[in-house]
Order: sequence, then structure tokens, then C-alpha cells
Amino acid sequence: MRLILCLLSLILLNSFSCSAETHKLPLLKIYFEARIKAGMEYSNGSMQLTDENGAVVELPAKFKTRGATASHYMMKPSLNMKLRTPDYAEEADSALLGMRSCSSWILDAMAIDRICMRNRVAFDIWNEFSRLPYDTQYDGRNGTEGRFLELYINDQYYGIYCLSDRINRKLLNLKKVQEKEDGSVVVRGALYKSGTQDILNQNEPGYSEDSSVCVVAWHDAWELTYPEEYGGLQAWKPLQDAILKGQTRDYIKKYFYLENLADYQLLVMALAIEDNWGNKNRYLSVRNITKNIDDPKAEEANRRRFVITPWDLDTSLGGRYDGSYYNGNYTDMPMIGFFNNAPFPISPLVSDDDYLKILKQRWIEGRKGAFSIPSVFRKLEAYRDLFIQSGAWKRMTDYFEGQKSRPMYVLDLAREISLIEQWYVDRFLEMDDYFGIPRTQEITDEIQTIKKEQVKELHDFYDLSGRKVNSQPKNGVYIANGKKMLF
Repeated sequence: MRLILCLLSLILLNSFSCSAETHKLPLLKIYFEARIKAGMEYSNGSMQLTDENGAVVELPAKFKTRGATASHYMMKPSLNMKLRTPDYAEEADSALLGMRSCSSWILDAMAIDRICMRNRVAFDIWNEFSRLPYDTQYDGRNGTEGRFLELYINDQYYGIYCLSDRINRKLLNLKKVQEKEDGSVVVRGALYKSGTQDILNQNEPGYSEDSSVCVVAWHDAWELTYPEEYGGLQAWKPLQDAILKGQTRDYIKKYFYLENLADYQLLVMALAIEDNWGNKNRYLSVRNITKNIDDPKAEEANRRRFVITPWDLDTSLGGRYDGSYYNGNYTDMPMIGFFNNAPFPISPLVSDDDYLKILKQRWIEGRKGAFSIPSVFRKLEAYRDLFIQSGAWKRMTDYFEGQKSRPMYVLDLAREISLIEQWYVDRFLEMDDYFGIPRTQEITDEIQTIKKEQVKELHDFYDLSGRKVNSQPKNGVYIANGKKMLF
């Protein structure tokens, strides 16, 4: 029956192939019985994942819709996917597409991101630039890992998605809950996620009915991501103390890692991620809340420190929460805003000399590596080429062009990436200017070369006689947009 439905779907979708042989992107087909809608709870089903080489993995799984903003885009829903045993009674770990073995996965629809890659590019930059301040079995990774694929839900095509792992206890190497013989538990590792709509009244401090959500202060609500089943004062007190009593430099320096905070601030600044500069879209974690921060052994004391981890970076690189900024119009939060309006726990540090020195030094290091213009361009262009050369971008846009309800996207992906690159060049220079980095001749020449190449890609050119130049302009004077340009 599924084969017949797939064949019918092929006829309707013309070039959308169910055969993995025609895809350079992995192909994921998922099945479940529930109707797709905002707030859809977990529904039992199955998944079939075919990688680029044709290898197939089939597993039982259950699915639910996810995301607050994403709930407005059910034509391309974001989903949580949990792999299960055949009877659905227990979790089942699997290493999908070469990523770490786990049972809980995210199928990110990227429905408000017109280039379907901002969150992934930003996390790739973060993972290259910043590591946890302690060792883990995942090389200290402090962000998600993801792979792009094309998705079918119940044999209906839905376009390009990103399959990614989650920020969780295993990734961050948090200590598991200790269960005692008398049935009581001791919470040790804790993972808190900022921003939630799971509690309606956020005007007064308090807990949700099951204590999985805590409003620590006015409109400052957090979810207990781990251990979510053991909410209560024991789990919440470290975060409450930090927010309510920790608004001083000394407290932050004692309970947080300054380099970790500086790395996070630089990520948000350099990529202008306005939606992440506040009390949302980030995690705070502690490896073991039972440890003593004043322990004379630094290794033990450090287990009580907080770590910040970014989340939901889809408004990076000039994007906006509703996808309304594109075609050269991008967000560009002024640098001073990252100091005048800094959120906790960074707010007490914005005038601290020690922190500001670390912040500048980390930018000096990052601008030569993960944040360098060539490095950022390589990431954008690699995904651009993957989407275009695999045919996935055309398949997705052709499909949604024929639908009444559409997610956010651009038809000309190559042009949009060029415009975003142009934006990032300017942003990079703003960062340098803010931190007082001298403008060397080498960087000036590099940027001039980049801008000339971008101009060639984005405009029609005419010679001085008014004749259109069909090839890329070489040395000489040309007219573009009514202006003379020298090459």
C-alpha cells in the first residue's frame, strides 16, 4: 500500500523522487497516525532513513510537533523524533548519519529561515570556535551537530530538513540523578533552558503544576531539561540563587567560566543574533550541583560552575524571527547594544576589565579562525552547493510554489547567499572597529577582492556603449545600476 501511495505521490510531484539513487542528500521517510497540528503530542510510528550511499536504517519511532514560532508553519512542521524499541516501551539509541548515538532527535524544518541553513551554519561556527571548559567523550562539544536531508511524512514531500542531536545530559557530561535505597533521589547534574510558553502566568515567581518550569523572576521563565521528572526546590535552587543573588561581578566570576561567556557574547555579536540576546534561546548547566564551589580542589569546585550553551540560532546572519528580512535587508544590532542591554549572566561583566580583555582576545583568535570571512563563506557555500547541486532546493521550492500555504524561502538561493556574505563582510569590519583591530592592507585587499566578485554575481553589466556584457566583467570600466565601476 505504501509503495502505491509513493508512486501516486511521484506522479503528483513530478520531479520529486522516492528513490535514494536520485538524491545526494539523505532521504528520511517517517510514518505516524496522528494529524499534524500545533501541539501534536507524541504519536507512535516508524522511520526509514536512506543515506547518500543507499544504506537504509529502519526503526520504530514516535513523533511530536515542536517549537513556538514553528507552530505557525504546519505546512512544514518541525518535529521531535524519539527512537524506540519495537514495543515502544523504551528508548533506543542509534548513530544516525554518522552522528553520536542517541535516541532523541530534532527534525528542524527551518520554516522561517529563507536559506534553510542559518541555525546549522551558526552552530558549525560555534562548535569550531568554542568548547566546553572540561573534557567529555564528545571532544568538549557544546552545541548541536546536524545533517541535512529531504523529508517525507506519510509519503508526502516536505522539503529540506536538518536532522540534529539535542543539548542533553550525555552531551554535556552532567552527573546522573542518584537514587537511594529509601526511594529518595539526589539531583546532581542540572540543565536549564531559558524561555518557555509552558506556563501562562509569568508575572510572579513560581512553578508550573509539575515543577518542570520555574518563573524565577518577572517574565524570566526556565524549563528543567534535566532531570525534568524531578522538578522542585532541590533542582531549581542553584539557578534561583544565581539569578536572584548573583547580580555581581564577584558572583559571576566565581560561578561561571568567563571565557565561555565571552565566546557566547561574540557569537551573538558577530552574527547579530538579536533573538538570543535576552532571557531566551540558551541553556545553563551545572555538572554537579551537590559540589562545593569553595572546595580547595579546583577540579571539584569547577563541577559546581555554570556553563552557557546556545540554542535556536535561526535568526543569525541578519535573519529575523518571522523571515521578513531578506534580499539585502538584514538585521544589524549596533555593537553598543550588546553592552547596554546585556542579559544575565553577562550583564554584571560589561564594564569589567578582566572580562573585556578576554572578550577582545577571543575575537582576535576567532577572526583568524571560525569567524574569519573565508571560513564563514566556506560554510555558507558548502551548504548552498549541496542544496543546489543535489536538486533539493529546486524540488522544495517547486513543490511549495504550488501550495496555498508556504514556509519562508527564496527562489534564487545563490543570490541570497551572496547578499548575506556581503552583509557579513560589513559585520566583520564592525567587529574589528569595535575592538580596535587595525585595518591591515592584507584584509583591505581581501575584502576589495570579495566585494568585486560579489558585485559581478549580483548585477547586470554593460559596456560604455550600453551593450549588455554576457560574461563576467574583466579589467576595464563597466556600468551597473547606472554607475560606472572599474575592474
